[in-house]
Amino acid sequence: MPKRATSTVLEIDINFSDDEPLHRQLYTAMKRGILNGRLQPGTRLPSTRIIADDLRISRTTVLNAFDQLSAEGYLEGKVGSGTRVASYVPGDLAKQAQRSRLRSSHSKAKVSQRAQLHPNADLSFLRTSARPLRPGQPEASLFPLAVWSRMAARHWRRATRDPEHIDSLGYRPLRQAICDYVGRLRSVRCDPDQVLIVCGAQQGLYLSAHTLLDPGEAVWMEDPGYPRARAAFLSAGLKVIPVPVDSEGLVVSAGKKIDPLPKLIFVTPSFQCPLGAMMSLSRRFELLELARVSNAWILEDDYFSEYRYGGAPTASLQSIDQDKRVLYIGNFSKSIAPSLRIGYLVLPPALVESFQRVRFTMSRQPPGVEQAILAEFISQGHLERFVRATLRTYRERQAALVEAINTHAKGLLETSPSGTGMYQVAWLNPGIDDQAAARAAAVHGVDVIPLSTFCMKPLPRQGFVLGYSSYELHRIGWAVKQLCAALSAVKA
Repeated sequence: MPKRATSTVLEIDINFSDDEPLHRQLYTAMKRGILNGRLQPGTRLPSTRIIADDLRISRTTVLNAFDQLSAEGYLEGKVGSGTRVASYVPGDLAKQAQRSRLRSSHSKAKVSQRAQLHPNADLSFLRTSARPLRPGQPEASLFPLAVWSRMAARHWRRATRDPEHIDSLGYRPLRQAICDYVGRLRSVRCDPDQVLIVCGAQQGLYLSAHTLLDPGEAVWMEDPGYPRARAAFLSAGLKVIPVPVDSEGLVVSAGKKIDPLPKLIFVTPSFQCPLGAMMSLSRRFELLELARVSNAWILEDDYFSEYRYGGAPTASLQSIDQDKRVLYIGNFSKSIAPSLRIGYLVLPPALVESFQRVRFTMSRQPPGVEQAILAEFISQGHLERFVRATLRTYRERQAALVEAINTHAKGLLETSPSGTGMYQVAWLNPGIDDQAAARAAAVHGVDVIPLSTFCMKPLPRQGFVLGYSSYELHRIGWAVKQLCAALSAVKA
């Protein structure tokens, strides 16, 4: 009976022109044979010399592959009996994998009830890379990259020879710089021991939800409102109470009719997310009085506060809080870059220790070197200069977007200038579904966010959230024309 070639037995094909080393090719092929069941447990393998001769490779190459497979437990050798496939490797892994795939196709993965509570807005039609008019993108070309790079090089050299001590609240010079910055621009009253550095505003929301309330307790939230805040609250098992907004911000009287004694209230008073209204002073005092009477906490998200056109930024809600009921959240991903995942919480003194304990269970703090760079960047005035430069650009681009809509989108979209922010809300004609319209816009090369993704209760009229901050004027005009073509097709 003729001898079967070893390469046929093992079903190994060595490619001598491949960049992958020969011993790795042999190792991979034999491991695959063991895992898919071709080489059954206990199977005795040909000698390394026979394999080497048959495959026309050196015996050292075979020995290297066998050594790796033995080290990982796939092969076992016994004196006088050669090398065999390990007896404890299941021989039907391929069949098990096939059964597992079949089960997966017919059943849903078991996850916690908390995970299933998270809202899941379908924005899959948006591409990974941002295109006009997706909101939330700062203008990167204006950023003083050379200044930041010099600071980064200096702090990295220092970190390698003399690591900075970072305490549990974060890098103290950064906390001091934040206090000076928000105190000067937003009238926030705090000292560094009240500032907790977090990995972006989202971690601040998550920490607040898990620290301030127990599962089942209620949190007021603006409706429409920030979807990721809603996700953070639901992840903590909280009951989210949608409270309507009007031109003066959160309608406190409407919220009291739904839930008269809230324990937590989330608001965006400087630039209501997403409609852009600024909370009136009378409404602010009404909200603070409610927090005092009901012993509630107020979570103030002050995003976009620096970007106010035609006047200085308004003072924060925290600045007029006499009872220390307001937690203030800020971040730098909008004002500097989305990849800079550093934010902060300004906490009432009574809450600092509790937040430290909860945060310690999920992370120590953001990277220390980035904190040190940012502290110097803020303290030397570079952040304020950058904000002033982008403010001029953003104001011009917002005007271009409004003009383009009013010129090209009559009968399709309506909008008016906003005094703050980095995006614009545009309203669709009644009866047009913003989700369908956004999908149509994506086909035409334009990314917009449906206003309905911000809502818990349907609005009588739907619309889009349109970004302009990172797009040049000619791209804004082109995008509006493309958007009009998409809307005309949906309308037809």
